[in-house]
Order: sequence, then C-alpha cells, then structure tokens
Amino acid sequence: MERNIYLIEEKNKNEKMFSKLKKYTLLICIFLLVFFVWQTFSANSKLLEYKNQVIKLKDGEQLFIEKLNDKGERIAEQDQVILSQKDAIAYNLLEIDNLKKIKSQVKITTITKIDSIYIPVLDTIERIVYDTTGMALLKLPTKFGLESEWYSIFSTINKNGMLLDSLSLYNRQIITLGMKSNGFLKAPTPSVVVKNENPYVSINSLNNVVIKNDTRFYDKKGFWYGFGVVTGVLVPVLIK
Repeated sequence: MERNIYLIEEKNKNEKMFSKLKKYTLLICIFLLVFFVWQTFSANSKLLEYKNQVIKLKDGEQLFIEKLNDKGERIAEQDQVILSQKDAIAYNLLEIDNLKKIKSQVKITTITKIDSIYIPVLDTIERIVYDTTGMALLKLPTKFGLESEWYSIFSTINKNGMLLDSLSLYNRQIITLGMKSNGFLKAPTPSVVVKNENPYVSINSLNNVVIKNDTRFYDKKGFWYGFGVVTGVLVPVLIK
C-alpha cells in the first residue's frame, strides 16, 4: 500500500516536472522568436538607412547648395551622410590620422577669386617719366600694394618682371552640424552648414560624414526594455 502511494507521488512529481519543462521550453521558444523578429527588423532598418545614405553620394562627391546672404557671406548647405566608420572608409569619406573614436569629418575645397582690382603705386617719389617723344615710362624698381578687409597684395616691378612680395587672404569659416527644420510635423534633416565670411571665397567641393557605429544588441535600450517586459511576464508564470 505504502509502495503504491509512493509510486503515485513520484508519478505526480514527474508529471509536474514535465509540465513545467514544456512550459519553460515554450516560453524560451517564444522569447527566441521575438528576439529573432526584432533582430530581423533591426537589420532591415539598418539596410534601408544605409541605402538612403549612399544615395546622397554621386560619383564620390556629395551635392551641396551655396548661396549669398544679406551680408555678402557665402553659405553652403549639405545633408549629413551618416555611416559606420567601416562604410565611411570604404567610400573614401573618412581619413584617419592620429585620432581615435572619430565622430564626424568635413572636407572642404575652396577657391578664392578676385577680379579686376586696381593696385596703386606705393613709392612716394614720382615714378613716371617721359622720354623726348612724350611717351610715359616707369622707373624701376617700383612697388605696388593694396590692403583691404579680405585680402592684401604687395609687389615690386623690376626689369625682369613682377615680384610678388606678399599675398594674404583673410577669411573666417564656420562649420555647423545640426538639424534643419522642414516645417510643422515634418522630421528635421541632419545638415552641415559652412559659412565663409569672405565674399571672394567660394566652395568648390564639400564632403561630410558623421560616424555612427552599430551598437551591440545588449547595449541597446530597446533590448533591455524588451528583456524587462518578457521577464516580467515569465517570472510570475515560472514561480507558480
């Protein structure tokens, strides 16, 4: 009799253990399925984002818009290209020197063009003489020079030609990375704005890249939020 009772109790224990095992297995499978779906969705989102960033590249160059403001300053605007460091290097958008953990990089090629300026003679004595026929002649050597807000140039003319004593160009450049508003209820666009205060300086090419490396899945807030939700559901079930 006692043996029969013992066998029945063992059978009940085994059935309960097997039932719990099935329950645990089912819950683990559900968790793995949710995790797989989340990973797939995340990978597809990354691929779409990557394609959207690559579209901004055209023959290795990024398009930009340059305009003059009311102060005569030249302002260039360009959408940010956001890639991982690996992809940025693959597209030759990132040059690594001695820095680590690079956040962003902007490459700018400018051209300074000054047209039709009059450069006066600097010598205090009279440099113009006339020959017997009345033709004007310039005494050599003679110095010329001009200094303005945005440039200065000084030269000397001698019998061999013109010697450029010095040429200086002045410019204040401001590079700003931020979000451009697209209007009410529209998502802002990450943009790069480059301002040259010298009106003679224009941008010939502009390339930017913002580094955004992939975060490991267990470092993402979404993972821990989902883990907390699943744990909150599992724990009450498992302790029953």
